[in-house]
Amino acid sequence: GKPIPNVPTPQYPTDPENPAKVTPDEPVPSIPGFVPEVPTVTPTDPGKDTPVHYTPVVNDQNAVVNYVDQDNNNAQIATSGNLTGKPGSLIDYSTAATIKQLEDQGYVLVNNGFPAGAVFDNDDNTTQTYTVVLKHGTTTFKPDKPGTPGEPINPNYPEGPKVTNEDVDYSKDVKFTVHYVGAGSNNPADNVQNAQWTRAITVDNVTGKIISSTEWVSNKDSYSNVATPVVEGYHADRAQVDGQKVTMEDQEATVTYVPNGKIVPVDPTGKPIPNVPTPQYPTDPTDPTKVTPNEPVPTIPNYTPEVPTVTPTDPGVDTPVKYTPNTVNPKPAVDQIAVVNYVDQDNNNAQIATSGNLTGKAGSVINYSTADQIKQLEARGYVLVTDGFPAGATFDDNADQNQVFTVVLKHGHAPVGPKNPEEPGTPVNPGYPEGPKWPAKDNYSKDYTSTVHFVDNNGNKMRDDNVQTSTWTRTLIIDKVTGQILNPNENWTSDKASYNEVKVPVINGYVADKANVPAKEAVQQNIEDTVTYTKVGNIVPVDPSGNRIPNVPVVPYTNDPTDPTKVVPNEPVPSVPGMTPNVTTVTPDHPTVDTPVVYTTPTPVTPQTPATPEPETPAEPARPAETPAQPAAPEAPAAPKAATPAKATPAAKQEAKKLPQTGNENSSSAAALGLAALGLTGLLAAGKKRRKED
Repeated sequence: GKPIPNVPTPQYPTDPENPAKVTPDEPVPSIPGFVPEVPTVTPTDPGKDTPVHYTPVVNDQNAVVNYVDQDNNNAQIATSGNLTGKPGSLIDYSTAATIKQLEDQGYVLVNNGFPAGAVFDNDDNTTQTYTVVLKHGTTTFKPDKPGTPGEPINPNYPEGPKVTNEDVDYSKDVKFTVHYVGAGSNNPADNVQNAQWTRAITVDNVTGKIISSTEWVSNKDSYSNVATPVVEGYHADRAQVDGQKVTMEDQEATVTYVPNGKIVPVDPTGKPIPNVPTPQYPTDPTDPTKVTPNEPVPTIPNYTPEVPTVTPTDPGVDTPVKYTPNTVNPKPAVDQIAVVNYVDQDNNNAQIATSGNLTGKAGSVINYSTADQIKQLEARGYVLVTDGFPAGATFDDNADQNQVFTVVLKHGHAPVGPKNPEEPGTPVNPGYPEGPKWPAKDNYSKDYTSTVHFVDNNGNKMRDDNVQTSTWTRTLIIDKVTGQILNPNENWTSDKASYNEVKVPVINGYVADKANVPAKEAVQQNIEDTVTYTKVGNIVPVDPSGNRIPNVPVVPYTNDPTDPTKVVPNEPVPSVPGMTPNVTTVTPDHPTVDTPVVYTTPTPVTPQTPATPEPETPAEPARPAETPAQPAAPEAPAAPKAATPAKATPAAKQEAKKLPQTGNENSSSAAALGLAALGLTGLLAAGKKRRKED
């Protein structure tokens, strides 16, 4: 009934036809936000004000939830549209579905500005605006997290941006190839070494654009040196190809072989002697660019060489050796002497066997064969180079000089390695057990390991080690005569380029200091890593003073089954009978630190004694019109004395309903029923008396 401030109060207009009156049905003023209870007023007294009741208009309020892109100048990307409702009522809206839809499109929630339980305000002039901020999510592609061109970046949004070829340009394989030419069908196969460059490329999940990439990194700095293989009958232009620094491009090198020269027997005038051996220089088994020195010249019947051996200055140029014909003397009557010597080409043509003196008449066939001696020497690891004792050789007639025939042999070579395994310590030449033995296996095959230990803080073993093995091998060339390794610096090759990443296992009750041990390049040494586990913390029930509650056990955090370094969030606190925790769940700040939870004991409520209701007084019966003779009045029963009830509060009345003590209520009801019965008895007695008098 209070006047509304700051609104019109129009005066009644005087009735133009009757100055003693005012006009009837005068419209009431319009007041924004209010509705009058009557549209017009007809005053009964033109001199008195007429109050008119106005009721405030409750308008629907407006609210809106906008979703903005933080990475695009907070441009709006979605909206709830206009939400309406009465002031103070709950805004019936949830952001969950729209956030999920935007996350499927590649966005990441930054802040949800629409609070749970939001209500409409009572401001008609302003629309409530709530803002949900999102940013662009990113995806990083790299060799161990590959992408497939053409597939959606966001799997739940197939119509969104796709993975492009540029997105997966994170790996480039390069190689260093050594070619071998000049030896025809004897050319060794190409030697190829591989390297890989990698990087990580990060893509905007919303736009599909590349936003960053790391520098290219190679898995090795340089390629290994490559020793040039020995090819018999040829010499190479280099003993090894030096390893090059790894670049982003393929690299090549070429080794060229040239045929070795020959020993060419010539007569004193320098003309080649026809139909005689012209042995080629043997290649030095320890240096593919050279030939062996002190190479024996061939034996030519009835000729004497100017020199017994040759050491070429240029391995590709023939060396002429002058031979002088022997003087023909009259056949002597005495026996002629011949000898066959066996020499080691690889040991400065040292003599290794001889036939001894062979005797016979001039012109007779020399009764000797080199076959048995050559076979014996081959059993010891030698290889025949040239048999200088020709078939059908005869004794000459020069009694002044013994005939000398030379059989040249060299050291045989044998490979030993993963493809040519041999039992260490056994003879290299089975037919010559007292000769050289095969070397120990670790000369050409070695195992190295990458071991991950799993221990607690005291170094105690928590589980079996994770062990990965790399096997490094090479092929050695063994001198079958001496047992010497001819290529001790041969490069090693591993059966794997790197060890696999090790996923750290979850051990209940402990958290690890790392989730994985990264992949490592395989090297020629043992590698060790250690994963340390620490016991998880506990939820510790305490009283308000921070003291442990007696006889209540602590509860260890639960391990996150997907991450060995974490425990699960929102861990329910334990139930303690008769006590209430200050929180219902715990999300530990650190998985190994205890979290105290305060428990309190609720204050008990003391029930109030219910008040006794006051009995009702029975109504006095109506008297008849004629006054009848009064019968003797019965002695009235003593009215029950009711206790004055205490004034009960609503809570006390309600509590009284809950309690089982109902005796007072029953007594009050009985008293009321007794009084009503007495009143009814008096009425019945008066009625009977009137009927008798009538």
